[in-house]
Amino acid sequence: MFCPYQISEDGIEMQFATNHIGHFLLTNLFPDTMKRTAKETGIEGRIVNLPSIAHQYTYKGGIRFQKINDKARYVLII
Repeated sequence: MFCPYQISEDGIEMQFATNHIGHFLLTNLFPDTMKRTAKETGIEGRIVNLPSIAHQYTYKGGIRFQKINDKARYVLII
């Protein structure tokens, strides 16, 4: 949290890529394995994504998707 402005290899602001896109991708990689494991063991699992207290430091209007890579709007709060 509160890292310097960077762009990922995919052209997405790094903090957004890590905290949102990364969790989405990781979560979407699990369903087939979870289904197979549940079938083999009889035990169902679940994926739980938890936020941190950092949500208190977001923009009042939420994520600014139309300006996600706008360095001028990137706020570093220390």
